[in-house]
Amino acid sequence: MPALPSDTSRPVRIIGPAASLVLCLLAWLLVPGTTMAGATAADDHTQAVAALTDVNAAVAELVRADASYVADPKVYHGAAQRAINALAGTHGDGYVASAGSPGDAAGAIGHIDSLLDRSATLVWTGPLQSVEANIRAAVAHLQDAAKARELMDYAGDASRALDYLQVARGRPNETGVFGGLEGVLANTELGIPPGAQQQDACRAPSSAPSYGTHGGYIGWVALPGGNGTHELPEPSGVTSLSVQNGMIVLRTAAAKVVADACAGHAKGDPPDPPATQAAAHAMQTPPAASGGGPPALYTKAQAEAGKQIFDTKCVACHGANLQGTAAPSVAGNDYLVAAQRNGWTLEIMRYIVFDQMPRNAPATLSPTDDADVMAYLLASSCYPAGTKPFPSADDPSFAAIKLGPVPGQHPGQNAKGVCPVN
Repeated sequence: MPALPSDTSRPVRIIGPAASLVLCLLAWLLVPGTTMAGATAADDHTQAVAALTDVNAAVAELVRADASYVADPKVYHGAAQRAINALAGTHGDGYVASAGSPGDAAGAIGHIDSLLDRSATLVWTGPLQSVEANIRAAVAHLQDAAKARELMDYAGDASRALDYLQVARGRPNETGVFGGLEGVLANTELGIPPGAQQQDACRAPSSAPSYGTHGGYIGWVALPGGNGTHELPEPSGVTSLSVQNGMIVLRTAAAKVVADACAGHAKGDPPDPPATQAAAHAMQTPPAASGGGPPALYTKAQAEAGKQIFDTKCVACHGANLQGTAAPSVAGNDYLVAAQRNGWTLEIMRYIVFDQMPRNAPATLSPTDDADVMAYLLASSCYPAGTKPFPSADDPSFAAIKLGPVPGQHPGQNAKGVCPVN
């Protein structure tokens, strides 16, 4: 397979005829960013890799400052500013040249804007729009961190910025919004280096190295099955490996999406483009509350159960009034206005609750408890209750539900815009 330049690849190494598969899965906080000073090429792959590199560089600055254990606030302020510079680029809001930059001139936002600057809607458009919203939210918190007078305030702002950067970076085994930059590089045509061979993913690979693509997605990657070491571009969300016709075939997280599209094509039906499939999922939204308005996403009893869990597991950081103490607010006017401004969806909110909380022990609550907490947070933000509980499993329709202030008057709503849950 055509090798990427060393500063753009974190390789999956396959040694021998499928004898060993070593995935270089590094913790997102520990991946150092490397500067791509020459990442001004027009090809989409280079832009996406450069955006991920800049995000990694911003994270590395914050991690390095935290690991220094230095009491000098200038160290932390400088780290926050350099992280901003890597994300915003030299022409972005908040850039300060004197602080230096671990990224490139365009910055992560500049690279993503270049990718989104087109009239066509592609399979990676939605995920990249979410990535940019999360990066901009991270920059806002970093700007607060760069001005914080107390170390505790800096730590809180930097921690919130890292949360957003984690969502922006995403996961290579996700194909949607939560795939983030790693997801689009692993599962869409953005992950294909210039000059690499492509084949129709609806058919078995006929030669290697090659990428199997269909409808903008990568369904499989074929490598030669002979002895030797073969590298894949970063990052690789491989879900299965098979050996066929002397080739090693790696299937991506998008393989099922591709298989479904190919099955429709085989029946003689015109295959829906993946963007259309996503739109169809998005139409499967929960029912609206009586009289119209926002959808009813939970039950009253579920919200009450969620309050009990919140008061035990979450209140220390988010406060009894949900306005935050050591962590940000999670309900009410400030939270909903920020959510609307940053384009947050119900899917983003669910991901943070299910996968990132509690902060000191992420993903340790049961899916049922997480769903109850979601119900409590939605109820506290005055979203209406319904007859169906918030599900413990993910739902594709959540990506289409935008968060924001709920219109109208709500009984018992306090000055912060929080509704009571009894």
